[in-house]
Amino acid sequence: MKIKKLEKKEIKKIVFYASVTRLFRTALIGNLYEIAQIYPVVLLAEEIDDKLKVVLEDDGLFPKLEEIIYVNQFSGPQKSIFERNNYLKKTAKMVINKFKPDVVITPSDNYPFEMYLLRHAKKIGSLNISLQSFNVMEGDSYRKSVDLTNAHRRFPKFLPFSIRMFLTKCRKYSGHFLYYWIMPLLVGEKPFFGKSSYILRRGYFGLRDSDYHVVFSERDLDVHMKEGIPRKKLKILPHPLTREKVINFIRSYLLPKERWEEGGDTITLLLPPDYMGFRRKDYSLISKEDRMKTRRQIIKLVSEILTDWNIYIKPHPAIKNLESIKKDFESISNQVKLVNPKEPIDKYVEISNVLVGMPKANSTALIFTYFVYPSKAVIALDFDDELLGDFYKRSEGVQYVKNEEELIGLLNSIKNGNFRKNIESKNIKGDFSDSVDLINKLFLEKHGSKK
Repeated sequence: MKIKKLEKKEIKKIVFYASVTRLFRTALIGNLYEIAQIYPVVLLAEEIDDKLKVVLEDDGLFPKLEEIIYVNQFSGPQKSIFERNNYLKKTAKMVINKFKPDVVITPSDNYPFEMYLLRHAKKIGSLNISLQSFNVMEGDSYRKSVDLTNAHRRFPKFLPFSIRMFLTKCRKYSGHFLYYWIMPLLVGEKPFFGKSSYILRRGYFGLRDSDYHVVFSERDLDVHMKEGIPRKKLKILPHPLTREKVINFIRSYLLPKERWEEGGDTITLLLPPDYMGFRRKDYSLISKEDRMKTRRQIIKLVSEILTDWNIYIKPHPAIKNLESIKKDFESISNQVKLVNPKEPIDKYVEISNVLVGMPKANSTALIFTYFVYPSKAVIALDFDDELLGDFYKRSEGVQYVKNEEELIGLLNSIKNGNFRKNIESKNIKGDFSDSVDLINKLFLEKHGSKK
């Protein structure tokens, strides 16, 4: 029997879960922007700031966005894990029963809310798509880093390290059993069987109830395949910020228009939330003292070379004890100012000539800056040859720097106006032209062959 050609009207409703705000702002909002031009969408969001809310509620920008529902899987009022689990299950079931979506899009398929949502969507025959929202790390290195961190942080130092590693693994498997077996049973659901687990850091997204998992590039596809995701479930759609229409939207409506009253050139240093790290060669500990010493030295170098620049330090929102850090870093030079960690990174992307990720440099803001302003200097520092410190080593548009000498040379070239960035092509090969093309073709692939 001849396959009937898909018409857009066959897709009557899409449910789109945005996950944490920083991933939404730097990637997924681009996908939503494309989809909401064509298809009716219900957005499931975490907490969003007032400016972003105004943009989303603009009918001229998101003409088909019908409703925003706040999920609060990672935000909102504090609840016990059992209360939150019950709330997430009920919310997921309510969304599917109320809207009966033809397509459900999430950033993953192995966190609690997504698992409930996709499970109930699968029951009504929805097309389930999980969509990459950040640069993925090599699985083995990521697992090793998390295990080492927990062994050092969660158990007393007087215990032999081998015992701490054993206890770390026990704790990890107990957590997996709790979240994937006990929690669903407590709310009348079957356990979440399957190979992937965000607790065990085993398997990437795409191993559970998503019909397809969409990645940014061939490199990301290879990483996912190594984690056991079948090739037939993987599709490639380049990052939304490789498409000019999305870039123009971001520049026009999300990035601020105001300039600093101080004027002059500006460099922003991104301060990661974690102090602890491990050297790649022997997994030896990078202590908090080592990390702070390195960060002070970086700030000192920047202030000594870029003598008349504004130097802003943007902490990650999870960092605590900011007063002591502020006093410490601002004492290095009167050029240095530590800013409010809750401010959106957009502001600093807009006003900075240079954006620097301090070790461990894995912020999504770096690649976001390159995509939006490809001529700006974007630098990732890895002074200790750190496990996961080379996150941006092979990323186009980000200058990967391994030692002080390289950083000094780069800063001097920036100061003297000799820095010339090799702006590589962002025309990454993919299976689809944009998010709408993705939905059309995958919907046809899933439903079009039915007799």
